[in-house]
Amino acid sequence: MKKWTPTTLAILLLVAIRLAAGESEEEKYVAILKSERGANEKAWACRKLKLVGTAKSVPAIAALLTDKEVGHSARSALETMPFPEAAAALRDAVPRAAGLTKAGIIDSIGDRRDREAVPVLAPLVGDADPQVASSAAAALGKIGGSEAIQALRAARPKAPEAVRPAIADALMLCADGLLAAGDKNAAAAVCQEIWDSEKTPHIRTAAYRGMVLAAGDGAMALVEKALTGRDGAAQLAALPLILEVEGQAATKAFAAVMPKVPPKMQAALIELLAQRGDAAAAPAVAAAAGNAEAAVRVAALKALGALGDATSVPTLAQAASEAEGAEQEAARDALARLRGAGVAEGILALLEKASPAVQAELTRALGYRRDAAALPALLKMAKGGNEGTRVAALRSLALLADDKAAGEVVAILVAAQSDAEREAAEKALIAACGRSKQPQACAGPLLAAMKGASVPARCALLRVAGRAGGPEALAALRAAVEDKDAAIRDAAIRSLADGAGMEAAPDLLKLAREAADPAHRVIALRGYWRLVALAADRPVEERLKMCEAGMAACQRPEEKKLGLTELAKVPHLNALKLAETLSKDEAVRAEAQAAYVQIAASLGASQPAEAKAALRQIIAATKDEKVRAEATRALEAMDRFVGCITTWVVAGPYRQQGNECQALFDIPFGPEKPDAPEVKWKPAPPPADPSLSWQVDLSSVVGGDHCVVYIASRVYSPREQRVRLDIGTDDGIKLWVNGKLVHANNAIRGLAPGQDKAEAVLKEGWNSFLAKITQHTLGCGACIRVRGADGSVIEGLRFDAAVAGQDKGR
Repeated sequence: MKKWTPTTLAILLLVAIRLAAGESEEEKYVAILKSERGANEKAWACRKLKLVGTAKSVPAIAALLTDKEVGHSARSALETMPFPEAAAALRDAVPRAAGLTKAGIIDSIGDRRDREAVPVLAPLVGDADPQVASSAAAALGKIGGSEAIQALRAARPKAPEAVRPAIADALMLCADGLLAAGDKNAAAAVCQEIWDSEKTPHIRTAAYRGMVLAAGDGAMALVEKALTGRDGAAQLAALPLILEVEGQAATKAFAAVMPKVPPKMQAALIELLAQRGDAAAAPAVAAAAGNAEAAVRVAALKALGALGDATSVPTLAQAASEAEGAEQEAARDALARLRGAGVAEGILALLEKASPAVQAELTRALGYRRDAAALPALLKMAKGGNEGTRVAALRSLALLADDKAAGEVVAILVAAQSDAEREAAEKALIAACGRSKQPQACAGPLLAAMKGASVPARCALLRVAGRAGGPEALAALRAAVEDKDAAIRDAAIRSLADGAGMEAAPDLLKLAREAADPAHRVIALRGYWRLVALAADRPVEERLKMCEAGMAACQRPEEKKLGLTELAKVPHLNALKLAETLSKDEAVRAEAQAAYVQIAASLGASQPAEAKAALRQIIAATKDEKVRAEATRALEAMDRFVGCITTWVVAGPYRQQGNECQALFDIPFGPEKPDAPEVKWKPAPPPADPSLSWQVDLSSVVGGDHCVVYIASRVYSPREQRVRLDIGTDDGIKLWVNGKLVHANNAIRGLAPGQDKAEAVLKEGWNSFLAKITQHTLGCGACIRVRGADGSVIEGLRFDAAVAGQDKGR
């Protein structure tokens, strides 16, 4: 089967376009060129003929080549026409042109690689105009061949300084052509000539590179000569070749050069050998790890992470234990990255007999390598050896341990003799609980160990118990809050505040009101507001009661501000009233008014009249220009985007390995499966800007790229009616209304209102809406607007997502 080159395919495509265009279209453009039309129209016609013109249009285009206004467009058209007439026209125009126009025509001849033009171009390399001479030289370089080389060589000795670099560059292009054609001897001769006579650094670098590529078996000798010498141009040519010359023999040859070159060159050479990825360089790199120069040692240690094997473990561990700064970090990183057969076994074997300092580094590496097989060894090291080794082992356990190892780590914590060791064990336990699918399983060993443990150990165990959660842990924390020991009480209160679940909300609220220590009241209240934030998926009434109770316990402005952040997320009229009351407190007025605006905007869907009245009220009453502006924008958006569904619940994200978002579009996940397990719905995040309440921003939900999320809501219609849905999404969407698919568009796009239109029938009363939104990259969101079938506003529409998710939005 014949294989077409890209150039041949391009020519065939142009010919096909020209044939398809037809003679009449070509004649129309030619007529424009021959007319008295303006320069802009003639330039436009040239651009069209570049695509559809045939040999018939060449004379008309050629007549304009020397025109100052249209000449550029004319030569651009001829430059790509696959006809000998076009090439001839360009050659014939050279004597008639001058200056930049002449140089441009010569450039086009060079781009065509027109060998017939060499006799025309050769004399021009010596032209008095440097621009013309340089263009002629460049064109000859592109054309290549012995005649072009002869012309360039002849012109070079007497060429002015301004033209010499162009001639040298052109000769190097010719050399590249000779190399591509397999004529290495001729290419080497040209490169050697340039290398011996040229002073410009970048040209000399190119020439030396050409000499190496043309040298065959002598290439390595030239590379070694460059690397060991002092000629910067040769070195710049040789270094990249380390990545290009293939084979283990070349790797060994490059590695053998290392001891012969200066330290700075050694470091560069080692980095390039690491990039080659050939382990044949590892022995030489390992030897360089003992170099007197720090930069060489650092480069060698880094490279061993990519090239080394089990034999590199002692070298890296020793360097990690003895070195400092960049050198120590390089050794540590290499130990963590080192791969290959026997590496893990080598680390464990050395661990048994190494010095304490080396043991500490090896245990550190085991953690960062994330090798679960190292868990028994790490537990053993955490129980024995010196304190430094034990702490290092515990820090690695924080990266590996799970609830199965929790019992042993608890025992280590209880037996700890220092704060550093106890703190490391505590962090390892917290990490193990966080890594476990059932963190409450950790609570048993924790609580059992408290009996008889020292006060510092009990405090640490209590802090971990809060993260583990569960009824037993909560009971233990409640009991510890009443302990006689102040340290135990403090640890229990902080644990409740920092890590306990929703069940601890009443305890924290009570402490916020009644704790004897003012500091504990502050800690408890901050912990309470943390739980209010976590209650975002709870019913609105419950969240409102939590906010009301929390605000009643607040005494300082700081706590009230925390509460207002959560109150702003509660779409309820009583939340609006509470924010209005709090706005009378000068210390939190700005935050209270901002929350008031956000609550009012969120009520626009379910209670539009009350929401608008509240926004008008704050606009009239506030002295804060920022608040007034936000309220004004929210009110304008409410009027402008009337009919937009502004209250949603969301489920997801859902992903499937190996599938991007457009493939996920037709894969059904839980929310669209009637028989799927119960889907967990939660309120969609409110917009940071109340004026954007017309859209649902899902960026914080998707958590990355290539997934889908589902949003659901209910729409109340005062009567049965056909409606128009104006839809905008980032990215694709499937939309069901009352269980019927009414729209699908597997798009990748940014969000804009009304990108798609769909129709649906709403029944009287509540109607379910379910949408599947795909996420490609960057942002994700949707807006759906309900209008009358004729595009008019529908009076009496209401939206409510409070229970939309209970029937999966279907």
